[in-house]
Amino acid sequence: MPSPFPSSTSNPGTGIIKLALRPPDQPVFEVLSFSYPLKLVVSAHHNLHQSSSIEASATTPLRPSSVPLLFLLTYGGGLVSGDQIHLSISLAPKTRLTIATQGSTKIFKPSLPVDGSHPVQPPHLTHQDLCVGIAANAALWLGPDPCQPFASSRYAQAQIFEVDIEGGGSLGLVDWVSEGRSARGERWEFEGWTGKNEIWDVSSSANRKSGKGKNEKGAILVLRDNLILSAPGIASRVDSLGIFGTIILIGPLFLPLANFFIDEFKALPRIGARDWSAHKTLKAADTPSGTLLTDKERQEHWRKQRQGREKKDGVLWTAANVRGAVVVKFGASEVEGAKVWLREMLREEGTLDKEFGSGALICVK
Repeated sequence: MPSPFPSSTSNPGTGIIKLALRPPDQPVFEVLSFSYPLKLVVSAHHNLHQSSSIEASATTPLRPSSVPLLFLLTYGGGLVSGDQIHLSISLAPKTRLTIATQGSTKIFKPSLPVDGSHPVQPPHLTHQDLCVGIAANAALWLGPDPCQPFASSRYAQAQIFEVDIEGGGSLGLVDWVSEGRSARGERWEFEGWTGKNEIWDVSSSANRKSGKGKNEKGAILVLRDNLILSAPGIASRVDSLGIFGTIILIGPLFLPLANFFIDEFKALPRIGARDWSAHKTLKAADTPSGTLLTDKERQEHWRKQRQGREKKDGVLWTAANVRGAVVVKFGASEVEGAKVWLREMLREEGTLDKEFGSGALICVK
């Protein structure tokens, strides 16, 4: 008997997100579609308040009234060998979006033959593609939990961002991968993990420029960041790290956070450095109850405490300006140590909580 339901026209693992702004300032999803094994869930919006110092009319606000929080999920909490995910996101001018996950994305190992022997062929590649368009004055925060590849798995992801940089488009993301199931003794035992992040400038001035580094749309390549982890010997190459990650920040909305990372990196102790001054390092015991610290003293107190935790948790990190973007590379002995470090940095600076809401910090809770 033929099925009474029409056949599906969508491809497995395909998702489309189009966020627009309904006058005067209400964000709406014009398109939100997905197919198995991908699942997209919209959570509560974070309301924003227009600053009195910003000159904007009621019909042309400089920012939306709220920021949607969207969860990127997979059935079973992960991807099985051979899964393919293709997600397209489009942010209209002056919109903002936060994308998170509800836990680590697990990359499951391939199933063994029925007789229990090891497969002759290498495991199928699990792949995830993300293509994002960020228009003028739009902003995206992409904050997933760490990817957790199981032993013997193979995974590759490519994240392409087309940003109207001249028009004030902004992008912030964290992209991190852990050693696997450490509770089961796994330590970088997957077959391969590859990640690529590209940022392309699609502003009008970029289209008018000529030269190399342009794609078929006339966009100019601003940044390409690749991470390739391939067996054998991954564990020996990462030394004592149990997690490794990248943060990329570009655009005016993330400029304060980008500058914060750069300033804190400059303040890190250097090899052979020693403070010969008579200044005493502030500690909790040095601040009697009821004593008020200046902003500078409070920040210095926080910095010393954070640096102490970094040493305890084996956190290593660096930050650099790269063609208008700030790229942060970090690692830690364990996932929890990396989360504590990143949570402290993001909360201290405050941009994410203010401009995107508490949902932007889910990945570090």
